[in-house]
Amino acid sequence: MQLWDLRAGLQALQALGQLAEQTRTALARRIQGEPLPEKAQATLQNALDHLSEVREGFILSLRTSAVPSLTELRALVERVMVDWSAWEAAGFRFMPAFELARPGDQIFFFHHAYIAMGILPRLPDYAVTFPHQRRPSYADIPVPGTPGEVLDRIEEMEHVVWVAENADLEAAPADSVRRTYAFFEASAWLVATELARWLGRRGWSLLPPQQDA
Repeated sequence: MQLWDLRAGLQALQALGQLAEQTRTALARRIQGEPLPEKAQATLQNALDHLSEVREGFILSLRTSAVPSLTELRALVERVMVDWSAWEAAGFRFMPAFELARPGDQIFFFHHAYIAMGILPRLPDYAVTFPHQRRPSYADIPVPGTPGEVLDRIEEMEHVVWVAENADLEAAPADSVRRTYAFFEASAWLVATELARWLGRRGWSLLPPQQDA
């Protein structure tokens, strides 16, 4: 997707909202102890791939001026850098790259995720559906305040989605599961409300639905 390609951007946003809603539904089934059909398992794999792109977008977007301390900056560098020598020692060889690859949707996906993290505690009651929750609110979930906290949240969600797909969800901390569920709920709500509002202001109709993965 090119940043200046409006239609492609709208289609990517619509597909992102569909994936977020499907992931929320799959997580709800796992939280309630229900088995996942094959399609829902594929959804979780797609969600994991998406979070990987969110992580890449975070790395591409990060500026040292946004990191509050040298200690956190060093920790971030250690977490995102790859030690290629270890791979080479294992027998892998890498072909030289003759041109740089342009970023794709990663930055777009990260910024959408960052906005979703920000609005998550302020979701209206009617939009909160976490199972077995007495009060429909995510107001207690903090917004990540530093780059390190943002990366922590991304990695936490990657772990929860991986566990939901491959293991017993009880293996993941309950608070982590709730934050991950809430993120996908906020992401889907953000697309559903803002995309329809944006198109409506211009008198446009919703784009044809994307085919499910």
